[in-house]
Amino acid sequence: MTEQKLPYEASDDFPSDFKWLMRDVRGRRLMHWLLTKSGVFRTTFEETPMRAGYMPIAMAHAEGRKDIGYRLMAQIDRVCPDQYSKMMKENKTFAKRTIKVTVTI
Repeated sequence: MTEQKLPYEASDDFPSDFKWLMRDVRGRRLMHWLLTKSGVFRTTFEETPMRAGYMPIAMAHAEGRKDIGYRLMAQIDRVCPDQYSKMMKENKTFAKRTIKVTVTI
């Protein structure tokens, strides 16, 4: 009989590792960055005439990225749901501190 190895996310280590990441402000900031880059906070569809020829492929690619983000969000919800709102509040504050906008008229 061969021993089957579980995927990392099904292991006993995964929940404690994930909680460790989300317990720290730096980990939550990194997770927010990953979720933002994955595209879960924006629409996949972008109507642009110059992309019309490859729109289906571009949208499929974007949906693939979003799938990773949705998987991360599912893990947050499963392992440490209380950290999600904390992460969102912190990163709203962080975005306000780091983005400088200069307007000249």
